[in-house]
Amino acid sequence: MSSAVVTALPSVFGTAALSDCDVVFSLEGLPGAKQTAPARTLIGEPLPAHSLVLGLASERFRAQVERWADGATETSSSPASRRPQLRVPLGSEAEAPFARAAIGYAYTGRVAAVGVRAVLEVRRQAAYLQIDGCAAACDERLMGLLTASKVRRPRGTVRVAPAPSSAVAELMGCWDLMPYSADDPSFAPILAAAKKALVPHFGDALAVLNTPSLRWQLLQLPAAAVEVLLSSEVFGTDTEDSVLLLLATWMKANHSQTDAKTRERLCRLVRLVHLSRPYLTAVLPALAADYENGAAGSPCAWFPISVAEAGFITDLAATPAVRERAAALVGPGKPLYDTQSPWYRASSRPQCLSKERRTFEWAITEQELREELGRLPERGVNAHAYGSFSGGDLYLRGFEWKVLCHVRHNATCAGCYLDCAMPAAYDMPGSRLGYGSKAAAVGLDARLAVHSWGGGARQDAFVHKFEAWRVTFSAGRLLSPSGYGSSSALRLAQPQPAGGVDVLAGWAAYLRDGRLTGTLTLLSPFC
Repeated sequence: MSSAVVTALPSVFGTAALSDCDVVFSLEGLPGAKQTAPARTLIGEPLPAHSLVLGLASERFRAQVERWADGATETSSSPASRRPQLRVPLGSEAEAPFARAAIGYAYTGRVAAVGVRAVLEVRRQAAYLQIDGCAAACDERLMGLLTASKVRRPRGTVRVAPAPSSAVAELMGCWDLMPYSADDPSFAPILAAAKKALVPHFGDALAVLNTPSLRWQLLQLPAAAVEVLLSSEVFGTDTEDSVLLLLATWMKANHSQTDAKTRERLCRLVRLVHLSRPYLTAVLPALAADYENGAAGSPCAWFPISVAEAGFITDLAATPAVRERAAALVGPGKPLYDTQSPWYRASSRPQCLSKERRTFEWAITEQELREELGRLPERGVNAHAYGSFSGGDLYLRGFEWKVLCHVRHNATCAGCYLDCAMPAAYDMPGSRLGYGSKAAAVGLDARLAVHSWGGGARQDAFVHKFEAWRVTFSAGRLLSPSGYGSSSALRLAQPQPAGGVDVLAGWAAYLRDGRLTGTLTLLSPFC
């Protein structure tokens, strides 16, 4: 081809130079509705085009050009409008820029789109308009973006700062734009790369639950992407409880977007025989009762398991011997239940704490502490303030955890405790797991610390280690809260006064930059 033609072709895109037709974008009518040309809602100005270029690049446009040539297409009586109009019906005005970009590829050979979402939108329009080579070029661009993107997996201290911008992060928010490989086999390599990038991006269940940016991205995922995440053999967790909580968190936000078959498919991916004792004895039975007694499609009846099968799984999980467990799967359980589903998977997920400890920072602002201590006369003899974790709510072993500082009037020491609660994700209308309606005895492997400051250096004024085998917590506030902290954790410089005076006078050693701070370090169960 002449180099002059190659050079000039991109420059005539969207211009009237040598053009002999117009591309007209319009809003597509309702299915089955009849629309006349004047009744169509046009989007923007017509795009000057060249029938030779579009006819060679697109079978769709070629057919329209040929119909015009045969005089089969209705034309306007206005002399200025007699040249061919190639119509492109669209679902919304937002699609127009991407349709223009797809047409532009026929002239330039380039995908004029920035970012994953834009490339996917252009690809969709290119497939619709049958622009030869454009979808393949979009796939090449997407593959380059996915392979070049560096993904941060949260480790160590979890902070509020959002995850760095990346193609993978952008992909999480537009998963629904990707065609299924069965519908578009050419997209299969991109879909495979996206699935491969999904798990490293989210890291593990603890990272998702305790990192605000990842938690938000999880809630935006369609069910198909959540299925990829939960079915992965490399998606780690501290316990399977956190995986079930992750699914409950997503389900509470997306229940209306699912049907019974989708919920069944997602719930089947939780490895129930690896749930901990608190979940087996408190959470799973309640979910089963909600399912049996709740109305079909009710948000509280989202986990499809019977009370009888929940009991069988609890019994099976308590069987320590591998041989006995295997016998149960081929014996009494097989005729009644699908023991080949992941609910009964013998292998557990990778332990995300096997090589690292995770530290979560918490703080109580000076203002919050002052307000609580200032109410001592109103409360009689004590006051308490909850710490806020840097990543928001903290979830470990499938439960929510909070730091609590407690002090009595005239006390010379303040207490520091760790509090456990049932996560709000389970608090559905009508559920037996609603707030305050269910109790569970829980253990935790963790180290709680409160900071003090001396000579400008930070020190640990108080340290308390918790061990999971010591069941010292109660979710539901029905059990005796013994052994989950210390009533004399922080020695005060003077007895705690009531409100009306300087209530923080005894706390000076623990306050820095207007905050009382500390950490909760989650320990590996193998430490």
